[in-house]
Amino acid sequence: MAYSEELYGIWLSQRYGIDDDTPGRLLNRLRTPSAVYRAEKELLYSLGFSSREVRPLSAKSLENAEKIAKSCAKLGIEVICRGDRRYPIQFLQLKSPPTVIFAKGTLPDFENELFISAVGTRRQSDAGRMNAHRLCFDLAAAGATVVSGMARGIDTTCHTGALDGGGCTVAVLGCGCDVIYPPENSYLYGKIIENGAVISEYPPGTEPLAEHFPKRNRLIAALGAVTVIVEAGIGSGALITAERAADLGRTVYAVPGPINTPSAKGCNLLLKRGAALCTGAEDILSGYELNYPDKIKIDRIVKKKYFIGDYRRKPDEKDEVLTAAAETGVDLSKTKISRASELQGDERKLYELLLSGGARSAEELTAAGVEMETAVYKLTLLEIKGYVTLLPGGKYAVK
Repeated sequence: MAYSEELYGIWLSQRYGIDDDTPGRLLNRLRTPSAVYRAEKELLYSLGFSSREVRPLSAKSLENAEKIAKSCAKLGIEVICRGDRRYPIQFLQLKSPPTVIFAKGTLPDFENELFISAVGTRRQSDAGRMNAHRLCFDLAAAGATVVSGMARGIDTTCHTGALDGGGCTVAVLGCGCDVIYPPENSYLYGKIIENGAVISEYPPGTEPLAEHFPKRNRLIAALGAVTVIVEAGIGSGALITAERAADLGRTVYAVPGPINTPSAKGCNLLLKRGAALCTGAEDILSGYELNYPDKIKIDRIVKKKYFIGDYRRKPDEKDEVLTAAAETGVDLSKTKISRASELQGDERKLYELLLSGGARSAEELTAAGVEMETAVYKLTLLEIKGYVTLLPGGKYAVK
């Protein structure tokens, strides 16, 4: 039976961790996932790969890859292999580029468009919200594509600003393309698919676990010709994105903020360490207008009437997915709302452990650093709230 290159790409992507550069080096030498699949051990050893690197390739079953491919087909998610002309060329600069990406929506031209990555804190201030929206509104109005992570706070505002500016925006997710996270962004998710794309290196159904986001940030940093940090505290994950961008040789911009505002201290620290000052879209675009004469026009900014749209979930919504589908015209009926974002602290930690590791007892969960008494109490609360169920034998599982 003849299999598609995408199927082999999915297979290869499942053999190694996301931080492992082995798949990239294999593809550099053998060109295609199917060639990697068919390669004999002796050939791989002769090319300089160690037994540790070769060992995962001995699992030749395509069953799991076929399940993922069928799920993608059902959900309307594209599978794009490295080597496909639609694959983001910027990712090839990463040490561990995704073997495949999953995408939903209309992918922009990654080779010829100007991409600006804009991110920030989840705990945005009113000033940060206004700065993010106006900045991305103007970037989009001028013809740039705004890249962000669709997280709560500044990321969400960056996407809405780009949409209001009449432009394209790309959301890089730390979960599957069919998972709406945070749940209140269901309407925004539909609008992004209408006017851009959501992409992920995680297969459908993958929940937004905390460890996914630092890894996701390298993709946001890679896509942007520059990265701008709109508002960020000292501990913000946006600073990870700034670091990844700097490692790739990208210019990092930061929007300054009041010196006594916690959510501005990260940006001010970046500026102190040499980041470029951003006071508006012109600061970023002035260096690119000549390079993209048919794409970027700064004078469009003053011609575009500024406004702020409403992308919030309505307070009386009973089913946010169906409501978003009705209002955007995009079929979201097969997507699912992630419930992890509704929880905090130990409850979220326990819920994510059950998501990633399957059914476990309270005793098994204490190995993750949660005290036994706390684990029993929190698991009981999660059961009452309908997040988990108690199985025969005393183990808990996500509902």
